[in-house]
Amino acid sequence: MYIFVLAGGMDNSNEPNIFVKKRLDKAIEIHNMSTNNIIIILGGGTYHKPPGLDSNNYVVHESTSCANYLIKKGVKADKIIREWSSYDTIANGYFAFLNYIVPFKMSECYIITSQFHINRTKTIFNYFNKLITNNNINLKYIETENIIENNILKTRLEREENSNNSFKKNI
Repeated sequence: MYIFVLAGGMDNSNEPNIFVKKRLDKAIEIHNMSTNNIIIILGGGTYHKPPGLDSNNYVVHESTSCANYLIKKGVKADKIIREWSSYDTIANGYFAFLNYIVPFKMSECYIITSQFHINRTKTIFNYFNKLITNNNINLKYIETENIIENNILKTRLEREENSNNSFKKNI
């Protein structure tokens, strides 16, 4: 089974944000159900802030930060794929289909993100599923709890709804 995890930012020490760690923990739970499961982490960074840099001033992509977290939790490196070209949810969906779902001939996969992000993720991935595969892929969505301060959550939910509505209007 293929398990897609949408990255969602890093803290100042290049660790995944706490709500992203919840997504990764859920991926580990599903991954551990079978020896054949592969985790694909989607995300290079964000347009909203500068990238994280390592001690040599090289960019640390969100997918790399997430992969490092998974490895520390016991997931073998050969069971992790990192995608670092996407810098937003639309690109997450686009690159998931064009780089993995279609070439790997997937028939179903899990897509994991936070509760506050699930509606827009479904809209985007369902759109690409219809556009690219004529809805031939069984997409199983899993949402993780919102671990975010209430005032930030409220702003984030409003932004997600506006972005979701804008995407629907534009497609």
